Amino acid sequence: MQSLSSHYLQLLGLPSNWSVQNVNLSMSGKQVEIRLAYTGKQVECPVCGQSWLIYDHAAEQRWRHLDTMQFETILVARLPRCQCKEHGVKTVQAPWA
Repeated sequence: MQSLSSHYLQLLGLPSNWSVQNVNLSMSGKQVEIRLAYTGKQVECPVCGQSWLIYDHAAEQRWRHLDTMQFETILVARLPRCQCKEHGVKTVQAPWA
C-alpha cells in the first residue's frame, strides 16, 4: 500500500527532486495542507538555466491547488534560491505554479 506522502507526490506530478514532507487534514476547516520540500543539491537559474548549488531558501509560501474532494487544498513550501554569477540571487519557479 502506498503511503499518503507518496500518494500526493504522484498526484501532484512533482519532479524527483521534490518530496511531500507532511499532509495535514483539517476536518473542521475543510482543508488539506501539503508541505513540500526541495531535496536536490543544485537548482537552475530561472533566467539563464545555469546550474548552481542552493544558496538558501525563500520564505515559506502557500498556494491554492485544486480541491481534494470537498476540501480546499493548500501547498506549502520554501522555494530554493541560487546565486547566479550573472543574475544574482534568484528564486526558482515552483513546478506546480
